[in-house]
Amino acid sequence: MIGQIALVGAGLGDPELLTVKGLRKIEQADVIVYDRLINPAILNACKADCEKIYVGKKPNYHPVPQDKIEEIMIEKARQGLNIVRLKSGDPYVFGRGGEEGTALKKEGITFEVIPGITSSIGGLAYAGIPITHRDLAASFHVYTGHLNNSEQAVDWSTAAKAEGTLVFLMGMSGLQEITKQLINHGKDKNTPAAVIQWASRQQQKTVVGTLETIFEQAQSAELKPPSLIVIGQVVERRKKLNFFEERPLFSMSIAIPFTKKKKMASRLTDLGAEIIELPPSTTQIFNEAIPFINSKQVVFTDQHSIEMFIRAMKQNKIDWRNLAGWQFITVGHHTGAALEKNGIQPDQNYLDLSICLQELKVTPETLFLGDALTVDCLNDQKISGDKLISHEEKITVEIPELWQKTDLMYFPNSKSARLFLTALTSQELAFARQKKIVVMGQKTKEVFESYQIPVIQTNEPSYQSVIEKLKEEMER
Repeated sequence: MIGQIALVGAGLGDPELLTVKGLRKIEQADVIVYDRLINPAILNACKADCEKIYVGKKPNYHPVPQDKIEEIMIEKARQGLNIVRLKSGDPYVFGRGGEEGTALKKEGITFEVIPGITSSIGGLAYAGIPITHRDLAASFHVYTGHLNNSEQAVDWSTAAKAEGTLVFLMGMSGLQEITKQLINHGKDKNTPAAVIQWASRQQQKTVVGTLETIFEQAQSAELKPPSLIVIGQVVERRKKLNFFEERPLFSMSIAIPFTKKKKMASRLTDLGAEIIELPPSTTQIFNEAIPFINSKQVVFTDQHSIEMFIRAMKQNKIDWRNLAGWQFITVGHHTGAALEKNGIQPDQNYLDLSICLQELKVTPETLFLGDALTVDCLNDQKISGDKLISHEEKITVEIPELWQKTDLMYFPNSKSARLFLTALTSQELAFARQKKIVVMGQKTKEVFESYQIPVIQTNEPSYQSVIEKLKEEMER
Protein backbone atom coordinates (compact mmCIF):
# COMPACT_ATOMS: atom_id res chain seq x y z
CA MET A 1 0.00 0.00 0.00
CA ILE A 2 1.35 3.40 -1.04
CA GLY A 3 1.02 6.24 1.44
CA GLN A 4 -0.49 9.64 0.75
CA ILE A 5 1.57 12.80 0.31
CA ALA A 6 0.42 16.38 0.84
CA LEU A 7 2.52 19.34 -0.26
CA VAL A 8 1.44 21.87 2.37
CA GLY A 9 2.14 25.59 2.36
CA ALA A 10 2.72 26.82 5.92
CA GLY A 11 2.30 30.48 5.01
CA LEU A 12 4.38 33.39 6.27
CA GLY A 13 5.44 32.16 9.69
CA ASP A 14 2.63 33.07 12.05
CA PRO A 15 1.16 29.61 12.89
CA GLU A 16 -2.39 30.99 12.79
CA LEU A 17 -1.97 31.76 9.08
CA LEU A 18 -1.85 28.03 8.34
CA THR A 19 -4.98 26.81 6.55
CA VAL A 20 -7.51 24.59 8.32
CA LYS A 21 -6.86 21.78 5.83
CA GLY A 22 -3.10 22.15 6.17
CA LEU A 23 -3.41 21.81 9.95
CA ARG A 24 -5.56 18.68 9.59
CA LYS A 25 -2.98 17.04 7.33
CA ILE A 26 -0.19 17.87 9.81
CA GLU A 27 -2.20 16.36 12.68
CA GLN A 28 -2.70 13.15 10.69
CA ALA A 29 0.83 12.82 9.30
CA ASP A 30 3.18 9.94 10.10
CA VAL A 31 6.11 11.88 8.65
CA ILE A 32 6.76 15.64 8.32
CA VAL A 33 9.47 16.76 5.90
CA TYR A 34 9.94 20.45 6.69
CA ASP A 35 11.94 23.51 5.66
CA ARG A 36 14.07 26.06 7.55
CA LEU A 37 11.58 28.92 7.75
CA ILE A 38 8.79 26.85 9.33
CA ASN A 39 7.67 28.22 12.70
CA PRO A 40 8.43 25.40 15.21
CA ALA A 41 5.06 25.99 16.90
CA ILE A 42 3.39 24.43 13.84
CA LEU A 43 5.16 21.14 14.58
CA ASN A 44 3.44 20.95 17.97
CA ALA A 45 0.33 19.86 16.08
CA CYS A 46 2.05 16.60 15.04
CA LYS A 47 1.20 13.25 16.58
CA ALA A 48 3.52 12.18 19.39
CA ASP A 49 5.05 9.44 17.22
CA CYS A 50 5.32 11.52 14.05
CA GLU A 51 8.76 11.42 12.44
CA LYS A 52 10.09 14.92 11.76
CA ILE A 53 12.74 15.24 9.05
CA TYR A 54 14.47 18.60 8.66
CA VAL A 55 15.63 19.41 5.12
CA GLY A 56 16.10 23.18 5.50
CA LYS A 57 18.28 25.23 3.23
CA LYS A 58 20.14 28.49 3.78
CA PRO A 59 21.57 30.79 1.12
CA ASN A 60 24.47 28.93 -0.51
CA TYR A 61 24.05 26.03 1.94
CA HIS A 62 21.92 23.04 0.93
CA PRO A 63 22.80 20.12 3.25
CA VAL A 64 19.97 17.98 1.81
CA PRO A 65 19.93 18.25 -1.99
CA GLN A 66 16.58 18.53 -3.77
CA ASP A 67 16.80 15.06 -5.31
CA LYS A 68 17.44 13.60 -1.84
CA ILE A 69 14.33 15.34 -0.49
CA GLU A 70 12.30 13.73 -3.23
CA GLU A 71 13.86 10.33 -2.48
CA ILE A 72 12.87 10.66 1.19
CA MET A 73 9.24 11.31 0.31
CA ILE A 74 9.10 8.45 -2.18
CA GLU A 75 10.72 6.01 0.27
CA LYS A 76 8.34 6.94 3.10
CA ALA A 77 5.30 6.72 0.80
CA ARG A 78 6.29 3.21 -0.27
CA GLN A 79 6.28 2.26 3.41
CA GLY A 80 2.57 3.10 3.45
CA LEU A 81 3.00 6.25 5.57
CA ASN A 82 1.14 9.54 5.32
CA ILE A 83 3.62 12.30 4.55
CA VAL A 84 3.39 16.07 4.74
CA ARG A 85 5.97 18.05 2.82
CA LEU A 86 5.78 21.29 4.80
CA LYS A 87 7.04 24.33 2.96
CA SER A 88 7.08 27.99 3.93
CA GLY A 89 4.79 30.27 1.95
CA ASP A 90 3.11 28.43 -0.92
CA PRO A 91 4.51 25.21 -2.44
CA TYR A 92 4.22 26.53 -5.98
CA VAL A 93 5.61 30.05 -5.46
CA PHE A 94 9.36 29.48 -5.91
CA GLY A 95 9.03 26.56 -3.50
CA ARG A 96 10.02 23.77 -5.93
CA GLY A 97 6.69 22.14 -5.27
CA GLY A 98 6.25 21.62 -8.99
CA GLU A 99 9.48 19.61 -9.16
CA GLU A 100 8.49 17.48 -6.18
CA GLY A 101 5.01 16.82 -7.57
CA THR A 102 6.49 15.78 -10.91
CA ALA A 103 8.93 13.39 -9.21
CA LEU A 104 6.10 11.79 -7.21
CA LYS A 105 3.85 11.46 -10.27
CA LYS A 106 6.69 9.80 -12.17
CA GLU A 107 6.89 7.12 -9.44
CA GLY A 108 3.13 6.57 -9.52
CA ILE A 109 2.61 8.17 -6.10
CA THR A 110 -0.52 10.27 -5.63
CA PHE A 111 -0.28 13.62 -3.92
CA GLU A 112 -2.27 16.76 -3.24
CA VAL A 113 -1.28 20.40 -2.89
CA ILE A 114 -2.59 22.59 -0.08
CA PRO A 115 -1.79 26.22 -0.89
CA GLY A 116 -0.30 28.58 1.67
CA ILE A 117 -0.23 32.35 2.01
CA THR A 118 2.74 33.49 -0.04
CA SER A 119 4.93 36.23 1.38
CA SER A 120 4.63 38.07 -1.94
CA ILE A 121 1.09 39.00 -0.87
CA GLY A 122 0.82 38.32 2.87
CA GLY A 123 4.27 39.68 3.69
CA LEU A 124 3.41 43.00 2.08
CA ALA A 125 0.11 43.12 3.98
CA TYR A 126 1.92 42.69 7.32
CA ALA A 127 4.07 45.71 6.42
CA GLY A 128 0.99 47.79 5.58
CA ILE A 129 1.53 47.57 1.81
CA PRO A 130 -1.33 46.33 -0.40
CA ILE A 131 -0.05 44.47 -3.44
CA THR A 132 -2.77 46.07 -5.56
CA HIS A 133 -4.74 49.27 -5.09
CA ARG A 134 -7.54 50.72 -7.18
CA ASP A 135 -5.80 54.07 -7.59
CA LEU A 136 -2.18 52.89 -7.74
CA ALA A 137 -1.70 49.37 -9.12
CA ALA A 138 -4.02 47.20 -11.17
CA SER A 139 -1.52 44.31 -11.50
CA PHE A 140 1.43 42.73 -9.78
CA HIS A 141 4.46 40.74 -10.89
CA VAL A 142 6.43 38.33 -8.71
CA TYR A 143 10.04 37.43 -9.48
CA THR A 144 12.66 35.25 -7.88
CA GLY A 145 15.53 37.25 -6.46
CA HIS A 146 18.00 34.41 -7.04
CA LEU A 147 19.28 36.09 -10.15
CA ASN A 148 22.26 33.82 -10.70
CA ASN A 149 20.41 30.57 -10.11
CA SER A 150 17.06 31.17 -11.79
CA GLU A 151 16.37 28.93 -14.75
CA GLN A 152 14.96 31.85 -16.69
CA ALA A 153 16.57 35.28 -16.43
CA VAL A 154 14.44 38.29 -15.56
CA ASP A 155 13.36 40.27 -18.62
CA TRP A 156 14.49 43.60 -17.20
CA SER A 157 13.08 45.65 -20.05
CA THR A 158 9.59 44.23 -19.51
CA ALA A 159 9.87 44.48 -15.71
CA ALA A 160 10.95 48.12 -15.88
CA LYS A 161 7.98 49.02 -18.07
CA ALA A 162 5.40 47.17 -15.92
CA GLU A 163 2.86 49.59 -14.44
CA GLY A 164 1.87 47.45 -11.43
CA THR A 165 3.68 46.31 -8.30
CA LEU A 166 6.98 44.43 -8.59
CA VAL A 167 7.85 41.90 -5.88
CA PHE A 168 11.17 40.05 -5.64
CA LEU A 169 11.40 37.07 -3.29
CA MET A 170 14.70 35.78 -1.88
CA GLY A 171 16.42 38.81 -3.35
CA MET A 172 18.57 40.35 -0.61
CA SER A 173 21.83 39.19 -2.16
CA GLY A 174 20.77 40.68 -5.49
CA LEU A 175 19.14 43.88 -4.26
CA GLN A 176 21.78 46.19 -5.71
CA GLU A 177 21.65 44.41 -9.07
CA ILE A 178 17.84 44.48 -9.13
CA THR A 179 17.65 48.24 -8.55
CA LYS A 180 20.47 48.92 -11.00
CA GLN A 181 18.90 46.87 -13.79
CA LEU A 182 15.46 48.43 -13.36
CA ILE A 183 16.85 51.96 -13.44
CA ASN A 184 19.10 51.17 -16.44
CA HIS A 185 16.08 49.82 -18.32
CA GLY A 186 13.98 52.92 -17.75
CA LYS A 187 12.28 52.58 -14.36
CA ASP A 188 11.99 55.95 -12.60
CA LYS A 189 14.65 56.07 -9.89
CA ASN A 190 12.18 57.86 -7.60
CA THR A 191 9.71 54.95 -7.66
CA PRO A 192 8.81 54.04 -4.04
CA ALA A 193 10.45 50.85 -2.81
CA ALA A 194 10.59 48.84 0.42
CA VAL A 195 12.34 45.83 1.90
CA ILE A 196 10.54 43.70 4.49
CA GLN A 197 12.53 41.32 6.70
CA TRP A 198 10.90 38.29 8.43
CA ALA A 199 7.33 39.32 7.57
CA SER A 200 4.76 38.45 10.30
CA ARG A 201 7.47 37.41 12.73
CA GLN A 202 9.03 39.05 15.79
CA GLN A 203 12.04 40.14 13.73
CA GLN A 204 9.92 41.97 11.14
CA LYS A 205 11.61 45.17 10.06
CA THR A 206 10.56 47.36 7.16
CA VAL A 207 12.69 49.94 5.37
CA VAL A 208 11.08 52.35 2.91
CA GLY A 209 12.86 54.43 0.29
CA THR A 210 13.07 54.78 -3.47
CA LEU A 211 14.46 52.57 -6.20
CA GLU A 212 17.63 54.69 -6.07
CA THR A 213 18.11 54.69 -2.29
CA ILE A 214 16.69 51.39 -1.03
CA PHE A 215 19.91 49.36 -1.36
CA GLU A 216 21.92 51.70 0.87
CA GLN A 217 19.02 52.04 3.30
CA ALA A 218 18.67 48.26 3.61
CA GLN A 219 22.42 47.94 4.19
CA SER A 220 22.34 50.67 6.83
CA ALA A 221 19.45 48.91 8.62
CA GLU A 222 21.41 45.62 8.42
CA LEU A 223 18.49 43.74 6.87
CA LYS A 224 19.18 40.08 6.23
CA PRO A 225 17.37 37.15 4.58
CA PRO A 226 14.61 36.17 4.57
CA SER A 227 13.47 39.48 3.14
CA LEU A 228 11.28 40.50 0.26
CA ILE A 229 11.52 43.53 -2.01
CA VAL A 230 8.54 45.55 -3.23
CA ILE A 231 8.67 48.31 -5.82
CA GLY A 232 5.75 50.51 -6.81
CA GLN A 233 3.39 53.30 -5.78
CA VAL A 234 1.58 50.99 -3.32
CA VAL A 235 4.52 51.40 -0.92
CA GLU A 236 3.22 54.91 -0.16
CA ARG A 237 0.13 53.38 1.48
CA ARG A 238 2.22 51.97 4.34
CA LYS A 239 1.80 55.22 6.31
CA LYS A 240 -1.97 54.65 6.48
CA LEU A 241 -2.19 50.85 6.46
CA ASN A 242 0.63 49.74 8.75
CA PHE A 243 -0.99 47.75 11.56
CA PHE A 244 1.30 44.95 12.72
CA GLU A 245 4.31 47.02 13.72
CA GLU A 246 2.11 49.41 15.72
CA ARG A 247 0.67 46.77 18.06
CA PRO A 248 1.59 47.18 21.76
CA LEU A 249 3.60 43.95 22.05
CA PHE A 250 5.14 44.02 18.57
CA SER A 251 8.71 42.62 18.45
CA MET A 252 8.29 40.83 21.81
CA SER A 253 8.76 37.06 21.79
CA ILE A 254 7.14 35.02 24.56
CA ALA A 255 7.50 31.31 25.30
CA ILE A 256 4.34 29.75 26.74
CA PRO A 257 3.15 26.20 27.52
CA PHE A 258 1.22 24.25 24.89
CA THR A 259 -2.56 24.33 25.20
CA LYS A 260 -5.21 23.03 22.82
CA LYS A 261 -7.54 26.00 23.24
CA LYS A 262 -4.75 28.60 22.88
CA LYS A 263 -6.75 31.39 24.53
CA MET A 264 -3.70 33.18 25.93
CA ALA A 265 -1.65 32.54 22.80
CA SER A 266 -4.36 34.17 20.70
CA ARG A 267 -4.62 37.19 23.00
CA LEU A 268 -0.88 37.78 22.93
CA THR A 269 -0.65 37.24 19.18
CA ASP A 270 -3.42 39.77 18.60
CA LEU A 271 -1.33 42.27 20.59
CA GLY A 272 1.60 41.71 18.24
CA ALA A 273 3.75 39.29 20.25
CA GLU A 274 5.37 36.27 18.67
CA ILE A 275 4.52 33.12 20.59
CA ILE A 276 7.01 30.29 20.95
CA GLU A 277 4.90 27.39 22.14
CA LEU A 278 6.59 24.69 24.20
CA PRO A 279 6.00 21.07 23.12
CA PRO A 280 2.85 19.32 24.38
CA SER A 281 3.10 16.74 27.12
CA THR A 282 2.10 13.09 26.79
CA THR A 283 0.19 11.13 29.41
CA GLN A 284 0.50 7.43 30.24
CA ILE A 285 -2.46 6.00 32.16
CA PHE A 286 -1.45 3.14 34.46
CA ASN A 287 -3.37 -0.08 35.03
CA GLU A 288 -3.19 -0.27 38.82
CA ALA A 289 -5.30 -2.74 40.81
CA ILE A 290 -8.06 -0.78 42.55
CA PRO A 291 -8.97 -2.07 46.07
CA PHE A 292 -12.71 -2.02 45.40
CA ILE A 293 -13.45 -4.23 48.42
CA ASN A 294 -11.51 -2.15 50.98
CA SER A 295 -12.37 1.36 49.79
CA LYS A 296 -15.53 3.37 50.43
CA GLN A 297 -14.29 6.85 49.55
CA VAL A 298 -12.22 7.87 46.51
CA VAL A 299 -10.48 11.19 45.93
CA PHE A 300 -9.86 12.06 42.29
CA THR A 301 -7.09 14.67 42.19
CA ASP A 302 -7.27 15.22 38.42
CA GLN A 303 -9.12 14.15 35.28
CA HIS A 304 -6.67 11.36 34.42
CA SER A 305 -7.32 9.65 37.75
CA ILE A 306 -10.99 9.36 36.75
CA GLU A 307 -9.99 7.75 33.46
CA MET A 308 -7.78 5.23 35.28
CA PHE A 309 -10.56 4.41 37.78
CA ILE A 310 -13.16 3.79 35.07
CA ARG A 311 -10.71 1.63 33.12
CA ALA A 312 -10.19 -0.50 36.25
CA MET A 313 -13.97 -0.78 36.67
CA LYS A 314 -14.33 -2.16 33.16
CA GLN A 315 -11.50 -4.65 33.66
CA ASN A 316 -13.14 -5.92 36.88
CA LYS A 317 -16.65 -5.88 35.35
CA ILE A 318 -17.86 -3.37 37.95
CA ASP A 319 -20.40 -0.68 37.19
CA TRP A 320 -21.48 2.30 39.24
CA ARG A 321 -24.33 0.34 40.89
CA ASN A 322 -21.74 -1.85 42.64
CA LEU A 323 -20.34 1.26 44.30
CA ALA A 324 -23.51 2.34 46.10
CA GLY A 325 -22.55 3.97 49.38
CA TRP A 326 -19.17 5.19 48.08
CA GLN A 327 -18.24 8.84 48.36
CA PHE A 328 -16.72 10.47 45.29
CA ILE A 329 -14.50 13.48 46.00
CA THR A 330 -12.96 15.65 43.30
CA VAL A 331 -10.16 18.23 43.48
CA GLY A 332 -10.42 21.13 41.06
CA HIS A 333 -13.22 22.42 38.85
CA HIS A 334 -12.16 20.47 35.74
CA THR A 335 -11.95 17.21 37.71
CA GLY A 336 -15.45 17.70 39.04
CA ALA A 337 -16.76 18.46 35.56
CA ALA A 338 -15.06 15.32 34.19
CA LEU A 339 -16.77 13.13 36.80
CA GLU A 340 -20.14 14.72 36.06
CA LYS A 341 -19.56 14.00 32.36
CA ASN A 342 -19.40 10.30 33.31
CA GLY A 343 -22.81 10.55 35.00
CA ILE A 344 -21.67 10.91 38.62
CA GLN A 345 -22.21 14.00 40.75
CA PRO A 346 -19.27 14.56 43.16
CA ASP A 347 -20.23 14.34 46.82
CA GLN A 348 -17.74 17.13 47.38
CA ASN A 349 -15.55 19.25 45.12
CA TYR A 350 -12.55 21.09 46.58
CA LEU A 351 -10.67 23.96 44.99
CA ASP A 352 -7.27 22.35 45.59
CA LEU A 353 -5.67 19.43 47.42
CA SER A 354 -4.55 21.42 50.47
CA ILE A 355 -8.15 22.49 51.20
CA CYS A 356 -9.32 18.93 50.62
CA LEU A 357 -6.87 17.54 53.19
CA GLN A 358 -7.88 20.21 55.72
CA GLU A 359 -11.62 19.62 55.46
CA LEU A 360 -12.08 16.00 54.36
CA LYS A 361 -12.36 13.27 56.94
CA VAL A 362 -9.72 10.80 55.73
CA THR A 363 -10.05 7.17 56.89
CA PRO A 364 -8.20 3.93 56.08
CA GLU A 365 -10.99 3.31 53.55
CA THR A 366 -10.10 6.48 51.60
CA LEU A 367 -8.46 5.93 48.21
CA PHE A 368 -6.41 8.75 46.64
CA LEU A 369 -5.67 8.69 42.90
CA GLY A 370 -3.23 11.05 41.21
CA ASP A 371 0.17 11.49 39.62
CA ALA A 372 3.46 10.62 41.30
CA LEU A 373 3.95 14.15 42.62
CA THR A 374 0.56 14.10 44.34
CA VAL A 375 1.15 10.67 45.85
CA ASP A 376 4.59 11.73 47.12
CA CYS A 377 3.03 14.79 48.72
CA LEU A 378 0.42 12.64 50.48
CA ASN A 379 3.08 10.22 51.73
CA ASP A 380 5.24 13.09 53.00
CA GLN A 381 2.30 14.36 55.02
CA LYS A 382 1.63 10.82 56.31
CA ILE A 383 -1.97 10.90 55.04
CA SER A 384 -3.78 7.61 55.79
CA GLY A 385 -5.67 5.54 53.22
CA ASP A 386 -4.59 3.89 49.98
CA LYS A 387 -2.69 6.00 47.45
CA LEU A 388 -2.23 4.92 43.84
CA ILE A 389 -0.34 6.58 40.99
CA SER A 390 -2.91 6.80 38.23
CA HIS A 391 -0.76 8.26 35.47
CA GLU A 392 2.46 9.95 34.44
CA GLU A 393 2.49 13.14 32.41
CA LYS A 394 5.65 14.66 30.98
CA ILE A 395 7.20 16.37 27.99
CA THR A 396 8.90 13.50 26.17
CA VAL A 397 10.33 15.33 23.17
CA GLU A 398 13.36 17.59 23.21
CA ILE A 399 12.40 21.20 23.85
CA PRO A 400 13.69 23.37 20.95
CA GLU A 401 16.26 25.96 22.01
CA LEU A 402 14.05 28.77 20.74
CA TRP A 403 12.64 29.30 24.26
CA GLN A 404 16.11 30.41 25.32
CA LYS A 405 16.07 33.21 22.74
CA THR A 406 12.69 34.66 23.72
CA ASP A 407 12.34 37.96 25.58
CA LEU A 408 10.47 36.25 28.41
CA MET A 409 8.33 33.26 29.38
CA TYR A 410 4.82 32.99 30.81
CA PHE A 411 3.32 30.15 32.88
CA PRO A 412 -0.35 30.19 33.91
CA ASN A 413 -0.30 27.38 36.49
CA SER A 414 1.91 25.14 38.61
CA LYS A 415 1.32 22.07 36.42
CA SER A 416 2.74 23.69 33.28
CA ALA A 417 5.70 24.93 35.35
CA ARG A 418 6.50 21.44 36.66
CA LEU A 419 6.21 19.85 33.22
CA PHE A 420 8.67 22.37 31.80
CA LEU A 421 11.19 22.25 34.63
CA THR A 422 11.30 18.46 34.90
CA ALA A 423 12.01 18.24 31.15
CA LEU A 424 15.13 20.44 31.35
CA THR A 425 18.72 19.34 31.66
CA SER A 426 20.86 20.80 34.44
CA GLN A 427 22.46 23.13 31.89
CA GLU A 428 19.04 24.30 30.69
CA LEU A 429 17.91 24.86 34.28
CA ALA A 430 20.90 27.13 34.79
CA PHE A 431 19.85 29.07 31.71
CA ALA A 432 16.26 29.32 33.00
CA ARG A 433 17.56 31.12 36.09
CA GLN A 434 18.64 33.97 33.83
CA LYS A 435 15.29 34.30 32.05
CA LYS A 436 12.50 36.75 32.72
CA ILE A 437 9.57 34.54 33.70
CA VAL A 438 6.06 35.86 34.39
CA VAL A 439 3.70 33.61 36.37
CA MET A 440 0.08 33.81 37.44
CA GLY A 441 -0.52 32.61 41.00
CA GLN A 442 1.45 31.95 44.17
CA LYS A 443 1.62 28.17 43.67
CA THR A 444 3.24 28.59 40.26
CA LYS A 445 5.75 30.96 41.79
CA GLU A 446 6.55 28.40 44.52
CA VAL A 447 7.30 25.72 41.92
CA PHE A 448 9.96 27.91 40.31
CA GLU A 449 11.35 28.97 43.67
CA SER A 450 11.84 25.30 44.58
CA TYR A 451 14.31 25.22 41.66
CA GLN A 452 15.92 28.51 42.81
CA ILE A 453 14.47 30.31 39.78
CA PRO A 454 13.21 33.87 40.44
CA VAL A 455 9.99 34.88 38.70
CA ILE A 456 7.73 37.90 38.23
CA GLN A 457 4.24 37.33 39.66
CA THR A 458 1.22 39.13 38.24
CA ASN A 459 -0.73 41.44 40.53
CA GLU A 460 -3.91 39.41 40.09
CA PRO A 461 -4.74 35.93 38.73
CA SER A 462 -6.26 37.25 35.51
CA TYR A 463 -5.40 37.46 31.82
CA GLN A 464 -5.56 41.25 31.92
CA SER A 465 -3.06 41.35 34.76
CA VAL A 466 -0.71 39.13 32.74
CA ILE A 467 -0.91 41.44 29.74
CA GLU A 468 -0.29 44.51 31.91
CA LYS A 469 2.76 42.85 33.44
CA LEU A 470 4.12 41.94 29.99
CA LYS A 471 3.69 45.52 28.82
CA GLU A 472 5.55 46.74 31.91
CA GLU A 473 8.45 44.40 31.20
CA MET A 474 8.55 45.46 27.55
CA GLU A 475 8.88 49.12 28.50
CA ARG A 476 11.87 48.46 30.78
